[in-house]
Amino acid sequence: MMDYIPIPKGAQPPMLKFETDMEFHKALSDNAHAIHMRTLYAIKYAHDTKFNEEITIAFLNDEDTILGCPPDVWIDNLQMSMEYFIEVEAYEKCQEIKELIDRLQS
Repeated sequence: MMDYIPIPKGAQPPMLKFETDMEFHKALSDNAHAIHMRTLYAIKYAHDTKFNEEITIAFLNDEDTILGCPPDVWIDNLQMSMEYFIEVEAYEKCQEIKELIDRLQS
């Protein structure tokens, strides 16, 4: 039996629809919570399952275009997610991120 937690419901990649740069930034802002939840749980799942390739954070306009996150920037992206969760005072998510960063660095 594998000892990892599957990606929870609600942490699937969001679909961001936009045509202009301004609409893209608005879509990122409107979906910030989903993007940061996805970042946390997709990296955690990838690490737990030894998947060492780019993870999908969001789909851009269709299922074929993705906003991805390669393993060499997982920690940087988790630190950005930590800042978001501090801002919204979701401190239990901050703790999960801290523990995951510690695991990635060991």
